[in-house]
Amino acid sequence: MKKLSLALAGGVAALALLAGLATAFPFVAIFLRVALESLTPQVIGWDAKNAWAKCDGAIGGTVDWPSQAAPACTAMHMCANEATLTSEQRVSLQSAIRRLPDCGDP
Repeated sequence: MKKLSLALAGGVAALALLAGLATAFPFVAIFLRVALESLTPQVIGWDAKNAWAKCDGAIGGTVDWPSQAAPACTAMHMCANEATLTSEQRVSLQSAIRRLPDCGDP
């Protein structure tokens, strides 16, 4: 029980230290945000500069494409042009693009 309390107190202290550093040094805050986004791409917006990080998940079905056809087409074209895709992902993406109305090949 004492070890659990110590671990919990250490975790709280580490979070407080990170929050203090992020407040005092904006560069640390930027680094923490980028780290968070790279670990959880679903928090990145499709209009963000690093939206290509969502492509693997979107093609695999774990991250949703934009709900409307035009933004989905734009996102799919961005994935085709900017993300590093396997040949299977490229074929899957090409198929998804062709299912969208008025969405030509990238």
